[in-house]
Amino acid sequence: MTEIPEHLLRRSRERREALGLAKPGEGGDDAPAAATPPAGDEGEGAAVPATTTAAAPAAAAAPVLDVPAEPEPPSPQYIALQAQRRNRIPMWVMPVLVFLPFWGVLYFGAFGSHAKKQGPVDPLVLGAQIYKSAGCTSCHGANGEGGVGPKLTGGEAVLTFPDEADQISWVRTGSSPFAGKLYGDPNRTGGQHGPAKGVMPAFTQLSDTEVKAVVKYEREKL
Repeated sequence: MTEIPEHLLRRSRERREALGLAKPGEGGDDAPAAATPPAGDEGEGAAVPATTTAAAPAAAAAPVLDVPAEPEPPSPQYIALQAQRRNRIPMWVMPVLVFLPFWGVLYFGAFGSHAKKQGPVDPLVLGAQIYKSAGCTSCHGANGEGGVGPKLTGGEAVLTFPDEADQISWVRTGSSPFAGKLYGDPNRTGGQHGPAKGVMPAFTQLSDTEVKAVVKYEREKL
């Protein structure tokens, strides 16, 4: 029989002690080695000693320790983020946005006010226009010759109202406040006009500029 090497026996003893199969000190280095079998027994039918068959598996077997397996960490969960959809401008809106400025120019060009700003107007020209448009001609005549109302030609307006401010007030308030009374300059030739009939309306719809212009026209042009 082949002799088992010492290092294998030592490793087998350490394994057995670790597994609790042997006490420390048993089967120490002083244990007798297995006898060498006679040379004639090396044939096919030779028996293998029990110590050899027991030591070989013990030496080859690895220690099995019942160590609990560490739990695997939980796999991370991935939450898919929903992509925010951007509000896109519809394609049909693009031509509208492109042509919108041109449309604005064409609109204001076609329907905008084309009236040119007028410069300063001659008060006598403006007064002649107001005299016709305000209805003065229906009472005083187209040329101030008189009719329902007194005539204004020949300087009659200046003789009746030497102070221009008095005539402006007369046109503004009308003749109603003087109904049944004499009016105008008491020192004029022929005396005052009247009594007033109170039929002349108050021209409150005219601006101060327009009233001054028509009075100026009646005093200087009629």
